[in-house]
Amino acid sequence: MANRWKYMGHEIGGWVATNPEPAQKLVFRLDKHKWKGNGQYARLPEHYKRRAIEHLYGNKEDVHEVRDKRKFIVNHETGVWTRTKHVPVTVVPTIQADKGLWGGEGVLIGYEDGNVIDDYYRCFISVPKIMKLLFYSEILNQYYAVCVTRRTVAKIEEATTFDHYILKTSLQDLNSKFGFDLRRQMLHKLADKNENLWPNDPEKRSIIYEKYKQYQVPKEEIDWIGLLPDEALEKLEREEDEKYERSIRPWKESFRESLIAELSRRQRNNEPIDITPVAIKPAPKTLKEKVINKLWGS
Repeated sequence: MANRWKYMGHEIGGWVATNPEPAQKLVFRLDKHKWKGNGQYARLPEHYKRRAIEHLYGNKEDVHEVRDKRKFIVNHETGVWTRTKHVPVTVVPTIQADKGLWGGEGVLIGYEDGNVIDDYYRCFISVPKIMKLLFYSEILNQYYAVCVTRRTVAKIEEATTFDHYILKTSLQDLNSKFGFDLRRQMLHKLADKNENLWPNDPEKRSIIYEKYKQYQVPKEEIDWIGLLPDEALEKLEREEDEKYERSIRPWKESFRESLIAELSRRQRNNEPIDITPVAIKPAPKTLKEKVINKLWGS
């Protein structure tokens, strides 16, 4: 039996995984075809794909596990050195987490350590402690009652303000639809600072803008931030349908606009405006006229 020993409270022994790549990069290699060439997400904008790949496959901050800082582990039976592999703990996504700010924490489902009784492992569910606190946004000038964890409060204090925490935290660590929505609203305020950012207090507007201007992004990219790939595809298809509908115009509108433009040009150049109606031939009355008109068109 392999010698077993403990490192940072975890029992380690036997063979260790030899894959040198992080788990997220390995998953991205399997999904790379979806984002390039003729993949289902290849039509999405480049700025969205850059953020979404970092959001879905980027390294998250360690919350539920302790990362092994060693690059290699030796097997004491064979003397073989193997590269360590860090596999983060899987967090179960919940609706409650999307409605609050849990700071990377979440619901965990696993098995308890201990002796196996009747070939069954004991299952456990771990839920973080949630508190409902009041936070103030300087950019939006509004208070929010948010369900948070102790870790979220510590991160907000570390960032100095609630707005700094929402804007500077990476998407994979924020991981909340409520947080993504707040970020989009704040970025829209910063993009339209002259109209929407503290419109009745110019002095306060300049102070807030100077404080958060480093987080600005182009206005056309704001609505894409934090969307999942399927939501981004729906948004892209909706925009393409609206663009196609706007491109379809009845001919009478085009003719009306050309006529108005021609009349305006003549009026500016003091040219005569003569609109002669087209002469309409009278309808044939007798049978002979009808036959001639049918055969020779006159």
